[in-house]
Amino acid sequence: MPRWRVYLLLLAFLHLPSPAVAQGETKLRAINIELWSEYDQPSMLVIYEFIVSPETPLPAEVTLRFPKDSNLIAVAVLHGSEFFNKDYTLPGEQGNWQTIKITAESYEPHRIEYYQPLVHDGGERQFKFHWFGDYHVQEFNVHLLVPADSTDVVTYPVLDETATSSDGSLITGTVTKHDLRMMNSFQFRLEYRRASAALVKPQMATAQVVPAAPVDESTPGRVSITNLPWIIGGFGLALICIALFSYWRSTQYGESQPRERRRYQREVVEEGQAYCHECGTRAHAGDRFCRTCGSRL
Repeated sequence: MPRWRVYLLLLAFLHLPSPAVAQGETKLRAINIELWSEYDQPSMLVIYEFIVSPETPLPAEVTLRFPKDSNLIAVAVLHGSEFFNKDYTLPGEQGNWQTIKITAESYEPHRIEYYQPLVHDGGERQFKFHWFGDYHVQEFNVHLLVPADSTDVVTYPVLDETATSSDGSLITGTVTKHDLRMMNSFQFRLEYRRASAALVKPQMATAQVVPAAPVDESTPGRVSITNLPWIIGGFGLALICIALFSYWRSTQYGESQPRERRRYQREVVEEGQAYCHECGTRAHAGDRFCRTCGSRL
């Protein structure tokens, strides 16, 4: 075979797509995007949820992109009926975007949550969501919530259906796309006008960080610094009293021992002596009669 044909075959082999690096191996059964505008912060809360397709072997790595100026607040996976924190690779940067990598170990919903700033132009608000088509998605859903006092609400694409929430505080709408192929991007744009800046659920914004009552000197568990010298002085006085009591006990114990020993020795010595029962003179060893009065001992 001529050499030039061998070279052509080698080049063709090197240009074959490698399944180990083809991102198209991972398919997503669904992507669900929740957009809550001016809900508990004066921005857009984005709940970005994906479900890996059963056709995709596990574990599967999924990389998501979101705007660089967004604030990531949660990464979670559904277990049973509750979401739990999920490990992830720290966000990287690609131009005006951040990327986050999640390793899916189940076919349960995985999600990220972040706040994205709204573009303000007087009383008009604008927002854009961009899906880059990194994976094949069987069903793509966008669910929108805007404050009920919003006017001139315009979206692209147009919402499939709209409604008002049961408490009358929100306008809701949905958009659904089917069978988005890999490299087929999707953009959602929102515009609306609003005179008010009030949040829909302001009580949820800082519910976890606001104390039940103002923190002051009378708050349980808090010690006033004005009483600190008295507390230190009382503690020091207690230590001095304990030291004095310990010293007194040690001296009492030391004195009692020699006194008992001396009394015992004196009794022993006195038991070995004899005295005259008439005059009381002490007798010497071996005496049978008193040397003073002559009485028989």
